[in-house]
Amino acid sequence: MILLPPSEGKSSGGDGAPLVLNSLSFKSLNPMRERIAKALISVSDRPRSSRTLLGVKGPALEKARAENAELRSAPTLPVIQRYTGVMYDAIEHETLGTNERGAFGRSVIIMSGLFGMVRPFDMIPAYKLKMGGKLMRGKSCAAVWKRLITESLADSAQGGVVWDLLPNEHSAAWDSSSVHYASRFTVKFVQHSAAGQIKTVNHWSKLLKAALVRHLVSNEKAAGAPDSALDLVAGFSHPEGYEFSEELTSTADDVTDIVFVKG
Repeated sequence: MILLPPSEGKSSGGDGAPLVLNSLSFKSLNPMRERIAKALISVSDRPRSSRTLLGVKGPALEKARAENAELRSAPTLPVIQRYTGVMYDAIEHETLGTNERGAFGRSVIIMSGLFGMVRPFDMIPAYKLKMGGKLMRGKSCAAVWKRLITESLADSAQGGVVWDLLPNEHSAAWDSSSVHYASRFTVKFVQHSAAGQIKTVNHWSKLLKAALVRHLVSNEKAAGAPDSALDLVAGFSHPEGYEFSEELTSTADDVTDIVFVKG
């Protein structure tokens, strides 16, 4: 199970039929999806409230308001085509082989402020709503979703391996202590500074994680087995020169913080 954040950037339009909630993965989330969609459509009629919620203005705000207002009637695209950020572009899902593509669709779970969780080939319309956005009762979407997402992940994990590639905003949308996985891995990329200090790489982290996702889905069996998962990434040399650091990697309470170092 590979947990990913959505992309802030999204493509417009689409050629799929309008949104059908029952066609999405994790159907237990549909009642809340309906409530959040209804609230988001309502807010789209109010420029000031929309600006506060969405954190954009000018043409970007008008585009977001228009797309949110048309959630129920707009054409859809597969999630992997809808999200256009650095990580999703770098995954290059269209170049995956048949087996890898199947593993990608089965393994990847993407957090969403609007939909809670989706899988790569679910069909969704264009929208704008951050996981940290406060849409309902002054609570962030993460807080609204937390119990439901946690319950769904607990069912999906089934004592398996979780690759947690979520940033803090999306990590807040689930309670890892209530999900009974066999192993959980987080990943960090660091490099040595000119002064010899180690610093975390932030700007390129999405690009770096994309290559790791491809590696995981290309080795689905090893990536999903607690006994072989760590060995799999230990033997992975990132194209940008980052290599697994046994010295900096640490494990505590079934959570392994994997560190890749450059330089």
